Parts: sequence; structure tokens; C-alpha cells
Amino acid sequence: MKIQNRTRVIEYRGLMMAGALLLAGVGSSSAAPVVLAPHRAVYDLILDRTKGSLGIDTAQGRIVFELESGRCTGLVQTFRQLVILGGGEIGTKVVDSQSRTTEDPDGKTMKFSVLNRINNEPASETSGIATRKETGLDVRLSAPIKSVLVFPATTSFPGEHYRGLIAAAQAGQTLFARQVYDGADEGQSAPDTFAVIGKARTLAADDRALLDKAGMTAGSVWPVEIAYFDPGKDPVDEPSYRVSMDLLENGVSTALRLDYSTFSLKGRLVALEKKAETPCP
Repeated sequence: MKIQNRTRVIEYRGLMMAGALLLAGVGSSSAAPVVLAPHRAVYDLILDRTKGSLGIDTAQGRIVFELESGRCTGLVQTFRQLVILGGGEIGTKVVDSQSRTTEDPDGKTMKFSVLNRINNEPASETSGIATRKETGLDVRLSAPIKSVLVFPATTSFPGEHYRGLIAAAQAGQTLFARQVYDGADEGQSAPDTFAVIGKARTLAADDRALLDKAGMTAGSVWPVEIAYFDPGKDPVDEPSYRVSMDLLENGVSTALRLDYSTFSLKGRLVALEKKAETPCP
């Protein structure tokens, strides 16, 4: 089932793919760099729609996403998605997906680990380290089996992709595409992502109340939809996965919709906590 491998949520596989490609530099070179606010966000999930022959009648779950950052530690993103699917044909399935990525301050190296489990079956685990070199993105997997992979040098890490997406929105761009690597799919692929960015709009009242309670400011808010494609696949074809959200200027996401083609889930932000920057040792 595809959901077990889709540990990216707002980007992640944060979110993160090819058509009218935009180059790495977005906006003016003099624009201030995008700063992602350290935070912990909790989303409740419900079934949005279902189609095809999967036999899913009900779905509920939760996403817990945490972003930590610091001048010395870089960017750390921790994600867990637990979904309970039910239906006459499939019975009950508990799908538990977890991931953690750590991007070094210089943006050249990322450590990653991914764990997926369905019901009580043995968990599938992926871990490794990706290093950006002039010749390409060098990936060394330590699990599930030791192997070496190489992706294009222009491939982005999740945090880099997220900052680029926000910078594109700030610059008034409506399209943003990148190839992104986050270690999902057993570390074997770097999907192409293609994002459509809508016009800035007002944040929903419930979401604004959560931001106010957490002592955070929203800034601009853009509706964004990101489609994920297998590398080399024609972008006019159906993507393997879509995620849409209201994306805030500080990196917080609200109003999630996760579309796995055969069914989709809606996510509502129910808790938000502002985190302090990670201090240097």
C-alpha cells in the first residue's frame, strides 16, 4: 500500500518534483533568506475520499511533525504518521510511518532514517547518509542493505526544498519544481516534485488562534499543491502522490490534504508549539 512509503508530508518527502523547471535561485539575490521557525505541530486525519477497489470505508489518524534548527546543529525534521484504515475488503490496517532527517548547517550532508510498519508485521527500516558533491548527490545506505546510489547534483534535501518553495511564493512565482531526496522508498528514489502556488490569502480563524496561543506570527499564507512523480515520468501523467496545504511564511503548514490516488486524507492542525533554537554545544 503506497501510504506506508509516503513518509513525506509537507514537504517531505517534505514535500518535494518536473515540468517547467525553475532554477535553484528564486527571487532576487538580495532577498533575505527564508527562516523556518522551529515548532511542533499535530494534525488529526480523517478520510476525505476513496475510489478504486481498495475497499477503504473509514480512516482516521494523526501526524506529529517537529522541526528543530540551530546555527551549529543544522535542520532536523522528525515526522510520524499513524493511520487506521478500515473496510470490508481490507479489514483493519494500522499504518505507522516515521522518519527523521538531519541536514548539516552547510547544507552538504544529510543523515536520514525511515521506519514503516503495517499492523504487527516486521518494520521496514532505511537509514543512511547523503553527501552533496560536484559530481552528484552521493547516497550511502546502511539499511536495509548497504549500497551506494548517485543522484543529480541539483537534487534538494527536504529543508532546502521547503525554503525554496517559500522563497518562490514570496517572489510571486506560481510554479516551483525540484528533484528531492529524503530517504523514503527504501532510499532508492529521488522523486521529481512540481508545485503550484496560489495567491496569498487569509489564515483560517481556528489556525490563527493556534498560532496566537503558541506565540507565533503567520506572515503571508499561500495555498500550495505539490505533485510527486517517479523520476523521468512525464509530468502530464498522473502523479504517484499529491499533498496540498496552506503554507505559512514561517514554515508552518495548515489545512493538509494527502492524496494517494486511490484514497485521500484531510489533516486539521489541532496543536502547535513554538520551539527554541537549538543551542550550540
